[in-house]
Amino acid sequence: MPYENLASKYRPKNLNEVLGQETVKRTLTNAVKLGRIAPSYVFYGPRGTGKTTIARILAKTLNCHNPAGAVPCDKCASCLEIAGSKSLDVIEIDAASNTQVDKVRNVIIENVAFAPSRDKYKVYILDEVHMLTTQAFNALLKTVEEPPAHVVFIMATTEQHKVPVTILSRSQCFRFRPLSEEIMFERLKAVAEKEKIKSEPEALAMIARASCGSMRDAMTLLDRAISFGRGEVKTEVLNELLGHAGEDIINSLALALVNRDSAALHAAFDKLNSEGYDTLTALRDLRDLLAGTFFYLQKFSSASTALARALPKDLSASALAKLSRKVNLAVEEVKFSDSLAIAAEMALFTLVDTPQDIDALVRRLEGLELRLAPPPASGPAVPASAKQLGGSASVGKVGQAGGGVGGQGRPPVIEPCAALPPVQKKNDILETQPGKSGPDAGGQRLQEEDSGISLPVTCHLPPVTSGAVAQTPPSALWKKLLVHIASKKPMVYNMLLSVKITFDSETKWRLSLPNKFEAGMIEKARPELEEAMQNLSGRKIEFVIEHPVAVKSAVPVLEDLSAPQVSSDVEPEAEVLTGPQEPEGRWEDLPEAGVSDIEPELKKLSKVFHGSKITKVSKKTVQGKSE
Repeated sequence: MPYENLASKYRPKNLNEVLGQETVKRTLTNAVKLGRIAPSYVFYGPRGTGKTTIARILAKTLNCHNPAGAVPCDKCASCLEIAGSKSLDVIEIDAASNTQVDKVRNVIIENVAFAPSRDKYKVYILDEVHMLTTQAFNALLKTVEEPPAHVVFIMATTEQHKVPVTILSRSQCFRFRPLSEEIMFERLKAVAEKEKIKSEPEALAMIARASCGSMRDAMTLLDRAISFGRGEVKTEVLNELLGHAGEDIINSLALALVNRDSAALHAAFDKLNSEGYDTLTALRDLRDLLAGTFFYLQKFSSASTALARALPKDLSASALAKLSRKVNLAVEEVKFSDSLAIAAEMALFTLVDTPQDIDALVRRLEGLELRLAPPPASGPAVPASAKQLGGSASVGKVGQAGGGVGGQGRPPVIEPCAALPPVQKKNDILETQPGKSGPDAGGQRLQEEDSGISLPVTCHLPPVTSGAVAQTPPSALWKKLLVHIASKKPMVYNMLLSVKITFDSETKWRLSLPNKFEAGMIEKARPELEEAMQNLSGRKIEFVIEHPVAVKSAVPVLEDLSAPQVSSDVEPEAEVLTGPQEPEGRWEDLPEAGVSDIEPELKKLSKVFHGSKITKVSKKTVQGKSE
């Protein structure tokens, strides 16, 4: 009897034997029991997840002569013929080999009208249906939309996005998920026991991981491992079969990276190359080992690793995650290199020389900043005994004041600043220019950096008196107003960003706009701005809107500015120079005799206006008329 591979020998015969795909199995089982059979199905998902297998099981279930609910009997002639791919009523077509429209028309369209030869349904299974051409899909479209009652289409594909939407919308679509490693491991273990094969659990787990969710690939790899290991499936066999380096080499690479040991890293690479293992596969194994150890340390997985037991105690899990990510980047970087071994080793040496625990340094710097930061500012109440320096609003350090030195039980007072002021936040205090007094003593431009808004602000505040109570700085109030307006009136907010604001007093602010249009818009919104500011500050503040007056361009002067102007009711004597009509009426076309009688200003004016009549007014005529 010829040998039958494990993938075919242990292929599921009914829906109950199919691994995973619970949604698909439940839906199809209920559909068969209720008699709600759709004319077309589309199965899509990764390879080896059961698409073609379930298609054949569904065909058997529909045509079985003695079904037990939704389970075929596997004994009747129909079930046996379908299992052996010999049934005349179940036509399985490889779409990759029949892509042309003529083959689709001959095989499907022209034969679909004929009744089944014996069974209840004529089932068409189209494998790899995405390989059909656009013309073939168009020819199949009408048949899929309105097939005869005895026809069922089952289309399987690994690339659903290549199937036209018109086909998908006329079919019931089922997504097949990759199988989990746990499910595949249990299946491989059961098959090994039935075949009486000695197998190591770690070797079977390696097969499950290498199969990437495909049960067919796992069965094929198990077949290879049994043949290579002479009836035994061991870890060493799988490592050599898959090209994986030994666990000791991968652990040595990982520990060398973690401990930043260049010599150990080079020794591990020497062993890797001398034993002939694939470098790219070793990098992938290293990445997976670091990631698996990270998951174990984070308690996301219960699978312990030898690396987890050998790690330094002060190494954080996040450091392993970063290492795994960087090794993955190294895989993408070196896989196209002409010398994989050298490129891979240099990539890992780069990781060894790069500082890894940056987070610890950041935390240390933050702690130092907190220790060196100045103490928080005192409360808003300032005692009457606070001293001033020349009317300046600069605030010095806060100390204790009493009847003498070291007085106790007295509230803190503000001491005068004799030298440089302490480090303060930019917007906490408005400092005035020393040596000046009056309303302009505090004039300066502030940069509102806390909110990310750069605003030109001119501050004119009176000096702080001895009994003054600390209030919110005007610049801070202006910033709050901008934040308030930004959400309600974005257009007004954008215009306010270009405002030059002058704080004339505590109750009067001047807003200077760059042009008349924006000034008009802000003037309309002024009542709302004042109301919002009153709600924010608790006091009424008047906004004065202004904009620079545009200076009119000077008209070219024809004569001396000291000459008297012509009255509107006096008709001056004029010398008229008449030139030809446009386009000849220009200064260049005037006769040469008239050029000397016209001043340079008039010549310039003529070139500007291109007039056909140029008039020169004499001073004598104007003076005579005015008298």
